[in-house]
Formats: sequence, structure tokens, C-alpha cells
Amino acid sequence: MFKGVDFTILQGQSVKSAMDQLPTFRPDGKTPANAQMLIDAVVTSQTTFLNRTMTLDLARGELQESVDALHVACTQVYPIMKATYRSDAGTLQAINRLPVSDRTARETLTRGEAIQALWTQLPNPPGSATPFKAWDTMGLVAFVALITSAKTKQNGMAAIDQEHQLAQGDLHEKTELLEDFVTTALIIGRAQFLPGTPEREVIDAIPTEPSQPTPGQAVITVATSPTAGTVHLEFAANHATSFDVFQKVPGDPDFILVAADIAETTYDATGLAAGSYEFKVVGKNSQGSGPESAASTIVVR
Repeated sequence: MFKGVDFTILQGQSVKSAMDQLPTFRPDGKTPANAQMLIDAVVTSQTTFLNRTMTLDLARGELQESVDALHVACTQVYPIMKATYRSDAGTLQAINRLPVSDRTARETLTRGEAIQALWTQLPNPPGSATPFKAWDTMGLVAFVALITSAKTKQNGMAAIDQEHQLAQGDLHEKTELLEDFVTTALIIGRAQFLPGTPEREVIDAIPTEPSQPTPGQAVITVATSPTAGTVHLEFAANHATSFDVFQKVPGDPDFILVAADIAETTYDATGLAAGSYEFKVVGKNSQGSGPESAASTIVVR
């Protein structure tokens, strides 16, 4: 995305340079100062969008860390709870009804809340005078703290995502205004100055196409699950300067974007539930997006 914006800024700067050199070249009645304002607006909006993107990425990472911690606690507490109450048929029956699968953040929170709800009603373990603890540092209070942390971060994502979308919309709006000015300036300049004149040479020097071709089809060269709950991808695409990574989780019909505009040619994911995942990659540059890669399937343990 930024490569396309950068090219529009370059075009705007070239138009302003032409206006500086040609006193009679005033497309749409604008002055060089007016042109610079349009350019500055895009640059400022781009910086804001980049900051919002970084904030969103950090928030997503923090949310994923909290969800991963809750997921691990759920997978640890459940079997300990079953083993502790194995001789209490009624309690064991309730434990067996707890959800044991969670592929998404929402499912992990639902699973954690179900365990919490049952935990608050558990009798003391058979032969014990104290409430159930999975281990010394994992009592009900500690478990609820994990749920609260994940819920707080998930609830905060809505405002952060909205700010990101507003910044993205503002960047699109400012870029479109500059693109429209550049297009108009080229039309007016070519009409105002005849071919072969020095003035026309200045107009023709304004770039109209990025210098690089559209990316080729992306190829995933490595797709593995090196350890439990993890995925490692390596990929490439001719002429690509950034990549989007898409993931389809077990049981879901559609791919979802999990990494956008990354400059690296690798992608790693952690904290994944066991199952068969599919991944696709798309290469991008200032010309746009190339064809998506073939899907790679990875079985996560």
C-alpha cells in the first residue's frame, strides 16, 4: 500500500517542480504552495496511518499473548480438575461437559469462562479441607485474572481498530485528492504546451508509471510446524516488496488475513490449536498485488 502512496507523492512533487519552473503552468488555478499543501497532507496522513498500524499490530500481539496464556491454562487446568474429582461422579460429569476445543480468541474466552463458572461451584476436592487449586499458583483468582486480561485487551481492540480504519480512510481520501490533481495537471500541461517545446519536456518528465512491474505469483517454499502449536512459512514473489499472508483455520470455510504488508519473506505463528491449517501468500509492490500462491497445508500438533 505504502509503495503506491509513495509513487503518488513522487508524482505530486514532480508536478510542483514543473510549476516552479513554468510560471504560466497553474493547473486548476493552484499555486506551487497549494500543490505542496496537497503533498504535505498525504505525507502527514501516511505517517498517522503508519502509527495507527503499528498500534494495531502491537494490540493484536498483546491480545494474542493473553489468549495464548489463557489457552495454555485451560489445557492444563482441565485434566488436573478431572483427575482431582475422578472419584466424585457428579462433579466429574459436570467437568466432562466443559468445552475442550478453542481455535479462536472468542472460543478461548468462552472456554475459560465455562471453566471459571464451574470452578466457582466446585466443592472442596475429596479428602481436602481447602478449595480446588490446579497447583500452588493457579487458583481461581489467578485463572480469573487471565480471563480478565484477555477480555480487557479484546474489548480495547474495537477502539484501536476503528482509529486504524479512520486513518486508512483519511489516507485514501488525501491520496485520491493528490492523484486527481496530478492527473489534471498532466492533461492541462500537455494541452497548454506543444510537443517539442522546452516547457513540454518539463511536463513529459513527470512520471506516469512506477518503474517496476506487477509482482509475479507468490510461491510458498517452506511450510512447517517445527514445534507444537507453531507454524513457519517462507515465501517469495518476483518484484514483490511486501507480502500479505492469509490463513484458514480448521473447520472454517474462508481464508482470513493474518499479516499485512510485511517486508519479510518469512512468517511465524505460535499458540495455535492442533489441527490442519491452510496458508496463502500474495506479493505486493507499488503496482499492486500479484497472483496469490497455491495453498499450503500444515498439520499443527
